[in-house]
Amino acid sequence: MPRILIPIGGNEKKSPDSEIFREMVNLAGGSKARILLVPTASDTPDERARDYSEVFSAFDPASILTVHIGERPDAASAELLEIIEETTLFMFGGGDQLRLSSLIGGTRLHAALLERYQSGECVIAGTSAGAAVLPEVMIFQNNRFRLFRKGGLEMTKGLGLIHDAIFDTHFVQRSRISRLVHAIASNPALLGFGIEENTGLLIEDETRARVIGTGTVIVVDGRAIEINHIGYAQNRDAFAVTNVIYSVLTPGVIYDIKRRTVVDPGPVAPPKSIVPTRESARMPRGDP
Repeated sequence: MPRILIPIGGNEKKSPDSEIFREMVNLAGGSKARILLVPTASDTPDERARDYSEVFSAFDPASILTVHIGERPDAASAELLEIIEETTLFMFGGGDQLRLSSLIGGTRLHAALLERYQSGECVIAGTSAGAAVLPEVMIFQNNRFRLFRKGGLEMTKGLGLIHDAIFDTHFVQRSRISRLVHAIASNPALLGFGIEENTGLLIEDETRARVIGTGTVIVVDGRAIEINHIGYAQNRDAFAVTNVIYSVLTPGVIYDIKRRTVVDPGPVAPPKSIVPTRESARMPRGDP
């Protein structure tokens, strides 16, 4: 079974006719899905869990449970670890991603989550902060961040479900291209995905990604960067960076993360071109 990871850009449509929710539940087993909601990132976890429980209930899964980690010892509960063994869909809600990484990272819950994901028997999804925390590296703070200037961007270790990638959410709505370029310039080995609201990226085996939902996913690829002065610029100063590859993916487009290229343009494609050949140009046109 493929490993499935679904980062969502936030503010997703919470409705049974949502492609994002339908994909999550179907991949988790449909009517046999066992869903675990994790609203730990939120200031109002009870309210957040209630909202998600309501929309997931419309799909009539086998079970929907909520776990809120308030302190790190809670992530070592024997009862919780037993529940995780049967969970087929983890859903991390939005809020502050640093709460997720600081309360879950390095705990028995974290280890169990990684094990379930690696088995291919459990879909891992997250929205907004819950998406940002999924990779090995995450952005967690802007401190007086200025557009296309060095500094003010803080990054730390995420949950490590995917490597050499970074997810930024609410991407179009909050004009976050400059901070994702900053993150990629700081280490061009990373591949940046800026995910629009009500949009997700369905990733199989950390390799094949398909855009779902209604918006776009912006890919920022720094592998071909030539000039990169971020290491020399002073804080708050502009830095030069050239040859950054910037792509816009729409729903249905499939992207190969390892090769960093589109492998399927999706359902919207132009008609085939008609280009005359030399032979056709020499053909007589017939009598006038």
